[in-house]
Amino acid sequence: MSNDQIDEYEQGERVRKWLRDNGGSVLGGIAIGLAAIVGFQTWQGRQDAQKLEAAKQFESFLTAQEAGEAEQAAGLAASLTANYAETPYPALAALRRSAALVNEDKAEDALKALEGALPTTRDETLRQLLLLRAARAELVLGRHDAALARLGGIDLDGYAALRDELRGDALAGQGKRDEARDAYQKALTGTDVASPTRVLLELKLADTGGSTTPEA
Repeated sequence: MSNDQIDEYEQGERVRKWLRDNGGSVLGGIAIGLAAIVGFQTWQGRQDAQKLEAAKQFESFLTAQEAGEAEQAAGLAASLTANYAETPYPALAALRRSAALVNEDKAEDALKALEGALPTTRDETLRQLLLLRAARAELVLGRHDAALARLGGIDLDGYAALRDELRGDALAGQGKRDEARDAYQKALTGTDVASPTRVLLELKLADTGGSTTPEA
């Protein structure tokens, strides 16, 4: 037997001995790894199925809402909040319901719908939009302090103009014309000249003694 053959034989024996001593733990590690992969794939499949079911239920909610079936829409919105809190659909349903309820002079119910979705909404853009709608409902109910408190939680740039306008509404409602004027001025600065809401904002500013004409 050549030296090379002896070396290969010894290496083979060492490998077999190592496997005899450690094979159980190696196989156990492989089994755990495979179980983790299978478990993750199963979990992912369930997540996808849950999102699909939530989307279907949201579509049913929209159908009921548009058909004026308020009780059914409310039930579906509650189901979304209870069963699919990790999806954006409870917040989207609350936004749609609150808008309809405010139009029906049911601002208190609109506020309850928004508050029901707030605790489980993880998306910050949606969460702050819920706060804006809640502040608007507070204003409809004449609760200026409560509206200002909710607006204090709005810090996304995309909502800055609307936040400042609503703050101006709350301050004007409290009789604080100077502070309201400053808030409206900030809102106007952040509002596009082509925005359909700009005209109303300019009227609010003028009503508090402000001017939309730049000083010379």
